[in-house]
Amino acid sequence: MKVFNTFRLQLLACAALLSAPAFAHHSTSAFENDKVIRIEGTITQFRWINPHASIKIEGHPSEGPDGVWTIEMTAPNSLLLQGWKRDSIKPGDKVVIFANPLKNAVTLNDGSQGALYVGIVLADGAKLGQTDGKGSGSSR
Repeated sequence: MKVFNTFRLQLLACAALLSAPAFAHHSTSAFENDKVIRIEGTITQFRWINPHASIKIEGHPSEGPDGVWTIEMTAPNSLLLQGWKRDSIKPGDKVVIFANPLKNAVTLNDGSQGALYVGIVLADGAKLGQTDGKGSGSSR
C-alpha cells in the first residue's frame, strides 16, 4: 500500500509540474484588465490559429499612439462559442475594437502596440464580445 501511495504522490507531482506552463501561458496579467481602449480603424491581418487568434488593426485609439495594434484573442474554439467565424473579418474591413492595453506600453517587435481583445463592432454594425467600453479580455 505504501508503494501505491508513493506512486500516486509522484504522479500528482508530475501532473502539477506539467500543467504549470499551461497556467503561465494563459495569464492576462500583462494587460490592464480594468482599462478598455477603443480603436477605430482598418483590419490589416486576421489570424484564425491556435492557441490564440489575433487581429492587426491600423487605427486611432482612444488612448495611446495611432498606428498598428496587435490584438491578442482567445482560441478559435472559444471564439466560435461567442459568435465568431473564420470569415467574420478580413483585411480592409473598417471596425471598432475594444481592448485592454498592455500595462507597460511597449512597441512590439513588429512595430505595433499590444492589447487584449474585449469586443468588436464589425463593418456591418454587428457586435461581438463586450462593446460597451467595460470589461476585460480573457481566455474564456
